Amino acid sequence: MHLTLLSRFLFTLAVATGLAVATPAQAAYLKSSACTLIDTDFDIDDMMAIPLIIGNRYVAAIITSEGYTLPAEGAGALSRLIAEPEQRSIPVIIGQTTNLSQSEIVTKWGQFVLDYRAMMNKSFALMSAPLPPSPQTRKNYVRRVVESVKRCSSVDVLIIGSFSSFIHYSPSIRSKIRNVVIMGKPLRGDTSQQPGNYSFNCEYDMAACELAFNKQLPRLKYFYVDPPRTALDSNPVGNQEFVYGPTRAMVQALEPRGLPYALKQALLGTVRDGSLGAAVDGADYWAIDCCFRAGGKSLMWDQMAALFLLYPEVFMKVGGAGGHYEPTVTPSSLRQMWTDATNKSVNYVGSPSLK
Repeated sequence: MHLTLLSRFLFTLAVATGLAVATPAQAAYLKSSACTLIDTDFDIDDMMAIPLIIGNRYVAAIITSEGYTLPAEGAGALSRLIAEPEQRSIPVIIGQTTNLSQSEIVTKWGQFVLDYRAMMNKSFALMSAPLPPSPQTRKNYVRRVVESVKRCSSVDVLIIGSFSSFIHYSPSIRSKIRNVVIMGKPLRGDTSQQPGNYSFNCEYDMAACELAFNKQLPRLKYFYVDPPRTALDSNPVGNQEFVYGPTRAMVQALEPRGLPYALKQALLGTVRDGSLGAAVDGADYWAIDCCFRAGGKSLMWDQMAALFLLYPEVFMKVGGAGGHYEPTVTPSSLRQMWTDATNKSVNYVGSPSLK
């Protein structure tokens, strides 16, 4: 079915079933902000979300918060990924460290988090070794965030990591914040939410998540975005038509130049590192197929939140008045939107609109 016809069909279905769709006015409101801040813990889905924003929005800064990566190491890897000749330099700000011990991480979520951390510190296949920034470059990150948006009349914040940094810098820029887009479901008020089934980004620093939800997000305009869940999520092989997960094909379709090509090499290259590769495939190398084989062991979590920021008109609200947003288009259409939007990052949006 054609994308437009499908969207109209789903809009009609949503109205009939009581679901809320992002209205044209809401869509225009989301797209009218001058600047965007990205707050990330630089996991693989963050890596796939950030370039599509860079190519379509003026990104004032990217803040790295502890989660799947540590702030300094994640900032080092991310800085190398987005460093392109002839493109504007986007500030990468080292944010809050919560200092969770490795033993606590393994107990709560398993060894794979630390394995992923080791891989993401090298931007997957992009680098042969982590390249963290030198400690003496660090400044007060709240002040750096404030400085990064001083020319912006309004700011959208995309949260695809923990709230660990947000709770500290958001009060200082609150008057400029126009929208906050968050990957996941809200702590309360969403009828589709299962008790205790919180996103990793929330669970990693629950105190910060609760503070943001209870004290800081109220009276701000915010949107939670989460992939639709199906019974096929745990068995995506051959079911890509229904599962909102990334595929190798969507990455292979990236442009062979600039940031899209750097991302493509990072995701499709081979990594010879015994830890995660041996644990998953019994081999001495690891590549994207390990996690995204035939549709993957992953969903388009952060990619979906980023796409909502650009295309809110193809999302609808589910879970009641206090719910979250899910796409109204098919998984294949959403993957094509990701590829098209990411390919625009061959050029970085160069200046805020200053509306």
